[in-house]
Amino acid sequence: MATEAPRVIRPARPGDAQSIAGLLAELGYPDAVANVRDRLEHLGARNDAGVVVAELGGQVAGLAAYQCTDLLERAQPRCRITTLVVHAEARRHGLASALLSRIESIARASGCFQLEVTTQAHRRDAASLYQALGFHERPRRLVKPLVSGTSSPHPGSHDA
Repeated sequence: MATEAPRVIRPARPGDAQSIAGLLAELGYPDAVANVRDRLEHLGARNDAGVVVAELGGQVAGLAAYQCTDLLERAQPRCRITTLVVHAEARRHGLASALLSRIESIARASGCFQLEVTTQAHRRDAASLYQALGFHERPRRLVKPLVSGTSSPHPGSHDA
């Protein structure tokens, strides 16, 4: 994947599902293209959530998904980045920063007071990136799986 190619950050489209499925598999969440397409269409229909992609030379090379959530205790919503991944061959060329910048712009335009992201402990590069971009660690987070008959081997294993 050529990193010198023109870069475009844009909203994801259902036609991006195959590329996005590949990126999700790289992140450790493989799924069928049809399932990814269905979720893209669902998120695309919402006003409070979305997916943006980074194109490099006309190919989807990264993505970030977000959701803005209204809170009882605050007048403004919080924006949570739910997924961020850049193709292994396109990393370290500013795509993740560009995707996060786009989501920050969306969050500000939506009146959000805060961006939030989680990452697994073994993803040290991701944590370093987030901290370099102004995120601060808040270490305590508890989760409870709601899927019957399964247990996650790692608490929080569905974190971005």
